[in-house]
Amino acid sequence: MKVLPNAYRFLNLISVDIACGAMVCAAFFAHIFHIQLLHYGIASLGITVWIIYTVDHLLDASRLKGEASTRRHRFHQRYFVLISMVVIIALLIDVYMVLHVRRQVFSWGLGLAVLVFLYLLLQRWISPFKEFVAALLYSGGIFLPAFSLWQGIISGPIIYLMIVFVLTALINLILFSMFDLEEDLKHTQPSLVIFSGEQNAKIILRSLFFLQALLISSLIFITQYKAEAFVLATMNFVLCLLFVLHHRFKNEDNYRLFGDIIFLFPLFYLIVNG
Repeated sequence: MKVLPNAYRFLNLISVDIACGAMVCAAFFAHIFHIQLLHYGIASLGITVWIIYTVDHLLDASRLKGEASTRRHRFHQRYFVLISMVVIIALLIDVYMVLHVRRQVFSWGLGLAVLVFLYLLLQRWISPFKEFVAALLYSGGIFLPAFSLWQGIISGPIIYLMIVFVLTALINLILFSMFDLEEDLKHTQPSLVIFSGEQNAKIILRSLFFLQALLISSLIFITQYKAEAFVLATMNFVLCLLFVLHHRFKNEDNYRLFGDIIFLFPLFYLIVNG
C-alpha cells in the first residue's frame, strides 16, 4: 500500500511533480483563454520548470558546508554529478522543443528565460523579495503560453484569476520558507521568513489568505468563472490547512508533498471540461 506514496515522494524529491503541475496549470489557463497549446510548447514548459528547480537545488546543495539537513538537499549533494548530467541532457531536449514552438511563445519565453537566469544569479542578494520574485516568475511561465498567443484585451475576471494564482504560488513559497526556517538558519539560506521574522510572516500569510477569500468569493458569486475559481479555492484550502496544522505536516517534508500536489488539482477540471 506504500508503493504509490513512496513513488510520489520520490517524484517530489526530484521535482518531477512540480514540472507536471506547471504543465497542468498552463493547460488550465490556456483553456480559460480558449487557446490551443501545441505539444512542443507544453512539454518545453515542463522540462524548463524541471531544469530551473533542479539547478536551484543543485546550487543550494553546492553552497552548503557539510552534509545537508534536508532530504532534498542531501539527495542533490549525493548525486550531484549524475543529476547535473541529466540536467544537461534535459537542456538539449528542451532546446529541440523550443525550436518547434510558435514564434510568439519563443519570443516571450526568451525574455522570461533572461529574468529567470538573473533570479538564479542574484537570489542570495534579493532575499527579502525572493519568494515574491519566484512566485511572479513561476506564474509568468504558467501564463506565458496562452498569454503570448492571446489577441485582444484580457477581461477583468481573467485578470482576477491570474492574480489569485500568483498569490497562491506566493503563499506556497512563504509556507515552505516557514517550514524550512530552522534549516535555512542553520545553512544561512536567505528567505522572507528570516528577514521579517516568523510572527510577521504569519501575519503576511493571514493577510494573503483573507485577500484570497475575497477575490475567490467575488469570482464565484459575480462572474461566470465559478468552476475555475473553485479549483483555485481548493488549492488555497489545502495551503490553509498546512498553515493551521503546520505541526502535523512538518515530519518527513510532508508539507512539500501536499504543497506541491495542489498544482495538479486543475487536472480534474481539464478532464471534466476537456
